[in-house]
Amino acid sequence: MIRVALLLFLFISLRLPAQILQDPLAKSQITQGLTNLYQYDFKESSAIFNSLKAKYPRHPAPYLLLAMQWEQQYFPLKDHPAHSRNYLAHLEKAYELAQELYDKDENDLEASFFCTASLGFLAAYEADEQNFMKVVSYAKKAYSFLKIGLKNTDKQPEFLYSTGMYNYYSVAYPDLHPVLKPFMFLFQDGNKRMGLTQLEAGTRKTTFVKNECLFYMGYVQNKYEGNPLRALAYNQILSDNFPNNHWYLLQRAELLTLTGKFEEAEPFIEKMEALKTPYYTGAAYTLRGMREEVERKDLNKAEFWYTKSIAFPFEERLTKDIRGLAYLGLARIAYRERKPHLFRKYLHTSADFIEYKNSLIEYKRLSHGK
Repeated sequence: MIRVALLLFLFISLRLPAQILQDPLAKSQITQGLTNLYQYDFKESSAIFNSLKAKYPRHPAPYLLLAMQWEQQYFPLKDHPAHSRNYLAHLEKAYELAQELYDKDENDLEASFFCTASLGFLAAYEADEQNFMKVVSYAKKAYSFLKIGLKNTDKQPEFLYSTGMYNYYSVAYPDLHPVLKPFMFLFQDGNKRMGLTQLEAGTRKTTFVKNECLFYMGYVQNKYEGNPLRALAYNQILSDNFPNNHWYLLQRAELLTLTGKFEEAEPFIEKMEALKTPYYTGAAYTLRGMREEVERKDLNKAEFWYTKSIAFPFEERLTKDIRGLAYLGLARIAYRERKPHLFRKYLHTSADFIEYKNSLIEYKRLSHGK
């Protein structure tokens, strides 16, 4: 899937008919706006992006920048209907403007990229909403543009992000969501190993999508590859550079917990709780339960935290799997306490949430009574 900030590289590297890059002030503003966004200084980034939209009303870049900000500022978008509608409207506008550029020149890399990016955002939104048929529809539209990127990583290293994500997710995502498999004949075969290689190269060779490569290398290594320790190395860079970013904070607390670094995880869990946001609070309580169960062997306290955590809502992309960790924990406790009814109940419920490779292995182990 094409995720946040796919667009950033061509702000500097490609030809922009709207003349943004010939304006040194605009280039400086974009760089500062992105830094503000990642640091969650949304007032500052919003002012910058809106000024760009006013100056370049027929260019897709400011529309995508604003959409990218709202995805994090109003997380999760489903809880903010008005902002969600605005988010989608800006993505549609970005695609409309990018399509206009492409219609004028089909050899324009910039135009094909913005078409891919805007459609990718739309597909990602529908994936979070579990609207898989809409995902296929947007992906099919984006594919003809994405193929241009697949052929141009040697000319433009920033394409490593989009191609790496495509190669990896076009295999991994249908494996987890079989409803999509009948539609995959429409697309070029992916390659998970190649995708990982490209994303890894992106963490070193790219400039404007480096943060995205780092975040999704951590995400993929943990979720699909079952290697949270390796994921932690990528997150370390993000956490050091953007300590106020809530997504990076959540990822760090989780990865430290999953690798048994419970004491190191504690300050990050405390920061999650201090956000006073139910999604982060629920995730933090799950991580507290894991420490009590695994490190301190206090099953009563672990059960308390796990039970408390599942009273909070979860978010499809970032905290659903953590909810699954809570149910697996409750299942393990019920098994140890010889409560077969609760064991079967919690194990059955966990199947609705878990997609992590290690969680699926744990589910299979528990299902066989081991």
